[in-house]
Amino acid sequence: MAGAASALFLLDIKGRVLIWRDYRGDVSAVQAERFFTKLIEKDGDPQSQDPVVYDSGVSYMFIQHNNVYLMAASRQNCNAASILLFLHRLVDVFKHYFEELEEESLRDNFVVVYELLDEIMDFGFPQFTEAKILSEFIKTDAYRMEVTQRPPMAVTNAVSWRSEGIRYKKNEVFLDVVESVNILVNSNGQIIRSDVVGALKMRTYLSGMPECKLGLNDRVLLEAQGRTTKGKAIDLDDTKFHQCVRLARFENDRTISFIPPDGSFDLMTYRLSTQVHLMF
Repeated sequence: MAGAASALFLLDIKGRVLIWRDYRGDVSAVQAERFFTKLIEKDGDPQSQDPVVYDSGVSYMFIQHNNVYLMAASRQNCNAASILLFLHRLVDVFKHYFEELEEESLRDNFVVVYELLDEIMDFGFPQFTEAKILSEFIKTDAYRMEVTQRPPMAVTNAVSWRSEGIRYKKNEVFLDVVESVNILVNSNGQIIRSDVVGALKMRTYLSGMPECKLGLNDRVLLEAQGRTTKGKAIDLDDTKFHQCVRLARFENDRTISFIPPDGSFDLMTYRLSTQVHLMF
């Protein structure tokens, strides 16, 4: 992204700073007070509840989870969407360690929180947010922290979402397609707009570093190969892939090639702009 975050703040529901980490030295704890003041000013206007607040040369990007505000402040022209995504991934990391992210869990585990903040962001740039890999070298038990831990290879590997040395007696892959239908109907019962939003949810229990391939009855691919679609092909819109998917391979031959993470994950989400028949 173009710019970087200057500092990361964890605030309680009243705007008091619980924990904060300064990454670039160009903001202070005073910015957290200014942020909350601006937030209170906009509280009465439902049209202005934006996740980004700008004041006096500082951009504040924030999300709220339970009774905690997660806020990143930056003096640079950074990518707000990337920072907001990073904050959501940070919530997932905290939930992995503490079961639930609340003010009490942060106060009880502030040492681990500071260690996590040091690992997941460097000089204001997000680095690593895979909770399963972080838990291999940041331990919550104090006696395990005394042992010198080597960072797992996944931290420096190109495949950062999967550890090496995984072994299963039985290799299994489960793939579920979950779709939801959105329909807008006028007063005369005519369909104005309809689409299908779907997700490919996978559970993988595979040994080593397996490379998986998945083919779709994609209209673009079938027409490129000169094959007749016969009404079975689909037009995928707004596709979003997990980071394990090789995007260059997909752009080249529309094949989904990937080395999957261990366990459950969403391989891809998509939208189909298709005419849906009324079910009622």
